[in-house]
Amino acid sequence: MPGLFNVENALAAIAVTYTLNIPEEYIYEGLKKARSSGRMEIYATKNRDKIIIVDYAHNKLSFNKLYESAKSEYPGRKIFTVFGCPGGKAQVRRRDLGLLSGLYSDKVFLTAEDPGDESVKDICEDIAQYVKVNNDNYKIIEDREEAIKESIMQTEANSLILITGKGNETRQKIGKEYIPCRSDVEAVKKYLKEYDKAR
Repeated sequence: MPGLFNVENALAAIAVTYTLNIPEEYIYEGLKKARSSGRMEIYATKNRDKIIIVDYAHNKLSFNKLYESAKSEYPGRKIFTVFGCPGGKAQVRRRDLGLLSGLYSDKVFLTAEDPGDESVKDICEDIAQYVKVNNDNYKIIEDREEAIKESIMQTEANSLILITGKGNETRQKIGKEYIPCRSDVEAVKKYLKEYDKAR
């Protein structure tokens, strides 16, 4: 799994397994197979002018680690971030993620992420006030799939697009209902095909 923080996670897992006297070959095989759908999944255009990372990052710690890895592993690329925050809980995330995304992104796309009983627009505008502290280059696109599409189709070459929060989830909480939707992973695959076909 890519990401510097996953190297740290692997080292922690190795340390624990050593104390349990698990043979090295089993550790090796386990790490080779360790995957989590929607966690640090990397996709790219055919000519690799755009690299897209889909990840579940959704709080201050995970955003910090994601940006740390992105800056280190993809130096020189412009960073575009697609994310939202849930409605009715974890209000402090709006500030934390807004500040971090504004600081580390060249452009931010704010969108739906389980808005529940709140308006997607209101949530995005709440986050935007913090994005603007460090960066005025943001756009609110309430429909999540449309935000992903625009991030792939409209951003410039030599970019790194971070799509965070939902990973491989196939539903959005809107009101009290969970509404089926295309996962971030499937949306990325779909619009990468469209992008490559149009080139």
